[in-house]
Amino acid sequence: SPVRTGDVDRTLQQQDSGVESALLYAKAWSKYTKELLAWVEKRLSIDVECAKSYAKIAESAKTLASQQEFMPFRETFMTAFKNDIEYSQLVLHTTAVLQNHKFIQPLLTRKTELDKLRKEVKEQWQREQKKMHEADSALRKARLLQAQRQEEYEKAKVSTSRLEEEQNVGGGGAATAKQLEKRRRLEEETLQKAEEAREHCKACQLDVGEKRIEMANTKSDIITQIREMVSQCDLTLKAVTVNWFQLQQAQVVSLPVNNQSLCENAKLYEPGQRYIEFVRNLASDGPRLDSHSFEAPCFAEYKNCIKLSAGSIKFALNAALRIQAPFRPWTSANQSAGMCSDSESAGGSSESRSMDSPTASPGDLKRRLPRTPSTGTMSSADDLDDREPPSPFENGSPGPFRNAQMSKAAQTHKLRKLRAPSKCRECDGLVVFHGAECEECSLACHKKCLETLAIQCGHKKLHGRLHLFGVDFTQAANNSPDSIPFIVRKCTSEIESRALNIKGIYRVNGAKSRVEKLCQAFENGKHLVELSELYPHDISNVLKLYLRQLPEPLILFRYYNDFIGLAKEMEALRLSPTPVSPAQISVELNRVLFKIRDLLRQLPAAHYKTLQFLVEHLYRVTEHSAENKMTASNLGIIFGPTLIKPRQADAEVSLSSLVDYPYQALIVELLIRHHQMIFDIPLSPLGN
Repeated sequence: SPVRTGDVDRTLQQQDSGVESALLYAKAWSKYTKELLAWVEKRLSIDVECAKSYAKIAESAKTLASQQEFMPFRETFMTAFKNDIEYSQLVLHTTAVLQNHKFIQPLLTRKTELDKLRKEVKEQWQREQKKMHEADSALRKARLLQAQRQEEYEKAKVSTSRLEEEQNVGGGGAATAKQLEKRRRLEEETLQKAEEAREHCKACQLDVGEKRIEMANTKSDIITQIREMVSQCDLTLKAVTVNWFQLQQAQVVSLPVNNQSLCENAKLYEPGQRYIEFVRNLASDGPRLDSHSFEAPCFAEYKNCIKLSAGSIKFALNAALRIQAPFRPWTSANQSAGMCSDSESAGGSSESRSMDSPTASPGDLKRRLPRTPSTGTMSSADDLDDREPPSPFENGSPGPFRNAQMSKAAQTHKLRKLRAPSKCRECDGLVVFHGAECEECSLACHKKCLETLAIQCGHKKLHGRLHLFGVDFTQAANNSPDSIPFIVRKCTSEIESRALNIKGIYRVNGAKSRVEKLCQAFENGKHLVELSELYPHDISNVLKLYLRQLPEPLILFRYYNDFIGLAKEMEALRLSPTPVSPAQISVELNRVLFKIRDLLRQLPAAHYKTLQFLVEHLYRVTEHSAENKMTASNLGIIFGPTLIKPRQADAEVSLSSLVDYPYQALIVELLIRHHQMIFDIPLSPLGN
C-alpha cells in the first residue's frame, strides 16, 4: 500500500546508512536469484537426461515386449512403457518452456536490470557523497581561517590601543605618531580580512546546506528507485515461481491416475491365464508333427502319455515366443545313453547333461523345455528356484555343491569339482581336496570358503592378481574409463546405498582380518567383488586404507605448503585479538576458497575428478550427520592426513606433520562444506 511504502522509504531516509542498506539488499536479491537460476538450470539438465533415458529404455522394452505374445501383463507393461514415453516428452516440453519465457529468461532479464540500476545508483550516490565531503571540508577550512583572521584582528586592535594610551600619557613625538598610524592601518587590514573570512565561512555554510538538501533529495530518489525495482523483481520472481510449481504439478498429475489404473488392471489377472492361451494357440496354430517321427526305442512304454516329440515342442515354443533362432535338430547319434559330460565324470550335476540327447528320459524331456536362462549359473539362487523338483523318472544326482552354504557372489558361479590343485581366491590358500571351480571364469575356491566368497562370476576367465594397494594412482586411474579407480567408486556407492545412517561410518574401523580379506578380494576380483553382504565399517576402512597407501596423495606433495598456509590464514583470522566483523570473515573465506579452487585446478585430471567425486560423497555423508554423527569437521579430522600430507623424508618432517594435523583437517572440512563453490565451475582442470 502507499502508506506502507512511504513508511519504508521514510525509515531508510532517517538512517545514515539507508542507501547502503537498500543497495545491500538489492545485491543479496541478485545473488539469491543467481543461485536459484543455477539450481533450476541444473535441475532441468538432470530432468532432460532422465527423460531421454526413460524414453530410451521404454522404447527398448516396448520393442521386446511387443514380440512376446503370450506373456502375462504384456498389455499392462506396454501401457506403462507408453506412459513413460509420453511422460518423457512432457518433461522435455516443460523444460523447454521453463528455459524460455516461463522461468529462466524473464528472471534473468530482471536480474540484469536490477544489477544495472544498482551500479548506476551506487555511482550516483558516491558522487553526491564526494560533493558533500568536499563541501564539509571547505567549511571546516573556512571556519579555521575565520578564527585565525579574528585572532589577528584582536591582536592588532590590542596593540593599537596600547600605543594610543602610551602616547596620551607620554605625549610622544612624531615617531610615535607615525608608528600609531601604521598600527591603525594594520588594524583596519586585519579587520577587513576577518570580515572577508566571515563572509567566506557564511558562503561555505550555505553551500553545505544546499549540498545536504541535494544529497537528501538524491537519497530519497535512490531509495524510491531501489524499492520500485525490488518490487518489480519480486513480481517477476512470484510469476516464475508460480509457473514452476504449476508446470511441475501438471507434469506429474497424470502419474497417480495412470499407476492406479494399471494397478487395478493387474489385480484382475488370473495366474496361468496367458499360459493356457499359449497352449490353446499351440493346439490350433502350432506345427503338427507325427508323434513317432523322433521317437526312440526307449520311449515305447510311454508313447501313450507323450503326444509330441521334444523336437516338436522346441519348434513350437520358438515359433510362439518369436525367438529369432534357427531350429536345431537332435545332435548326432554318438551321444548315447552311457555317455556323460566332463562335469558329470568329475562328479558334477546331472543338470550338465546335453538337453538334446535322444536318450533322455521322459522326466528330462519334461524338465528341459527351453526357457530364458538366468544371469546366474547352475548354482545360482535364481536357477535353483526356477527348476522343478526332480522327476521320479530322473536318475541323476544333484551337484556336489547344491547343499553348500554360499554367499551371494558364490551363487553367480557355475561350479564343479576342482580338477587340479590351485590357489583359493578367497583365503589365498592351496586347494587340493574338496575344492570348487567355476566352469566359466576358472575361479578356484575351498568348499568352506564358498560361504564368504566375495568375487562374482565375470563369465570369462579371471585374470591374475592385481596389485592395487600402494600402487601409483595414475596406474589405477588409467584402468578406469572415467579416471576414477573402481575401488573408490564401488566402496562409496555401497556406503551410500545402505550405510549413510550408520553411526560412526568412517570413524569406526572394521575388523582387521575382514579388512585384509576384502583387500585381497579386490586384488583378486577387481570390480567383480560383491559388497552387499559385508560390514559397512569394513568397506569404509578399505577405502581409507587404499587412499592412505597411495605413494602420493590425491592432493600432490608440491601443493602441501600452499594448502597449509591457507589453513593457517583462516585460523589466524579466527584467533585474531581484535574483533572481526562477519563481513570481513566472509571476504576472507571467499578469498581462501578461490585460492583453493585455483590450486585444485592445477591437479592432473584424474586426481581432480577423483577428489571431486570423493568430496561430494563425503558431503552426502554429512547430510545424515544427525544419525551417523559424522560432520564435516569430523570427516576432516579423518581424511585430512590422508588427502593432504607432506613428503616424509625423515623423522623431523614426520614430527612437523603432526603439528599440521589441525590444518589438514581444516582444509578437508572447507572442501566438504563448500564443495559446490570449489568444484562447480565450467572450466576443466588444467591437468586436462
